[in-house]
Amino acid sequence: MRHAGRTLIVDESLVLRDNAGAGSVDRALRLVRDRLAKDALARPTLVEMASAAGLSARSLQRNFATVLGLSPHAVVARLRLAAARQTLAGGDAATVLAAALRHGFDHPGRFAIAYRRTFGEAPSATLRRGRIAPTGAVATGTIIDLRPLGSGAAKDAVQARRATEDLAIAITRAHGLVLGGTDAGRLRLEGRVDAGEAVLSLSHPASGTVVWMTRAQLAEAGWAAAAVGALAGAIAQRRIDQARRTPRHLADAETLFLRARPAALLREHGATNLALDLLEDALHRDPGHARALALAGWTRAQGANHGFWPDPDTVRSYAIIQGERALAIAPDDPEVLMLTAGVMSLTRRLDDAELLLNRSIALDPNQPEAWRRRGYIQNFRGNGAAATAAFRHALQRWPAEDDTNMAVIGLGIARFICGDYARAARLLTRAVEEQPARTWPYRFLTAAAMHAGAPEAARRALSALRRAFPDLTVDQCARSGVLHPEALHRVLDGLSKAGLPR
Repeated sequence: MRHAGRTLIVDESLVLRDNAGAGSVDRALRLVRDRLAKDALARPTLVEMASAAGLSARSLQRNFATVLGLSPHAVVARLRLAAARQTLAGGDAATVLAAALRHGFDHPGRFAIAYRRTFGEAPSATLRRGRIAPTGAVATGTIIDLRPLGSGAAKDAVQARRATEDLAIAITRAHGLVLGGTDAGRLRLEGRVDAGEAVLSLSHPASGTVVWMTRAQLAEAGWAAAAVGALAGAIAQRRIDQARRTPRHLADAETLFLRARPAALLREHGATNLALDLLEDALHRDPGHARALALAGWTRAQGANHGFWPDPDTVRSYAIIQGERALAIAPDDPEVLMLTAGVMSLTRRLDDAELLLNRSIALDPNQPEAWRRRGYIQNFRGNGAAATAAFRHALQRWPAEDDTNMAVIGLGIARFICGDYARAARLLTRAVEEQPARTWPYRFLTAAAMHAGAPEAARRALSALRRAFPDLTVDQCARSGVLHPEALHRVLDGLSKAGLPR
């Protein structure tokens, strides 16, 4: 609070008139400011504020009403909004959602509405200005020009307005998307509402190219978040396609990261080596590229877990170092959090992994890989029922996502943990048929088939496994050290009975 003549200015939107009650209000607000400075999530109570002001709670409420025309609760909320504004303006948060959560606003839509009402602009606009570096470069983020949805009939007009608002809130919440105005270089989202259905299209205005289209039933819960999640996926795929077309000698670190990501997610030996080659090149060009660091660590941890290299313990140690470096650089990036959670889960640091993953999903719930990783963490804990729920959620929420195969594999392992061997074998058979290059799941398929009483199917799976890993032994499988010991014992028992050498 600063003094200007006989007027006390609380922030750019609150002016405290100097009268007999101003001193007590000033003392109460000093307490609030001190508490918020120490803890952005602090919510000082009326009793605490009254004690600091030296008044009863009722007297302080009257003074707030007289001096500011607001209740103490409303003023505290305003100061928390002002603190969030400083975070956004300073470029200290990766997304609007991250800033909102940091300052105790759990509902992003309500935060955006209150912010615009208080400061006259959307929080995303403040964030865009805050992202401008001294060089003039702007941080990455796709700007979406959302046009008001039309309606097929007059009765649909109200629903179209509400649907537009729902989409605006979902875009504000989505990581990597920024709600912006018209501009030839931005992507335009538009559409119509007709009989309870929204037909949406995303296009590039300059070229007229349609990037993405979908239909959404407005009566379905979370329809806007699901639509924006699919939109973000389409934009990400578009960026990957562009990266693939860029000659490697002209590619920057971000382009090399985008090219490496699909190869890393294959979790196949040759693709893993290709991904690491691209990522090492990216980190040579930009050693501080947090997502490249995190993806390199995750890729190494995956390869060590699946036995791709002879010294897995050394590889895991390096993976942890890369994950921790990535976190130090970008602690609020959802993808960095998710990938580093993968590193931690594959090195048996399951509590750390779960904390990072929960933060990642809170910042960006539209991450299929994050939900799959949640299922694998539960598999590693030996909790097949919780893992089953996570994988089913991923399959239902993203049925057409590129790597649903990993959810099918995870679900098969979860059913194995639960002792449902026949179901596990069917799921794992489906998985290896869908993705033949992925050979490591044959370990679980072999064991599941053997325990399900299908020794011939188990031996066929083992033959496929040994073609990919000719030197594999039961003892080597035991060294992965990730799966819960009791479940791992059953896997090793099944492999041994099927004929894998000790």
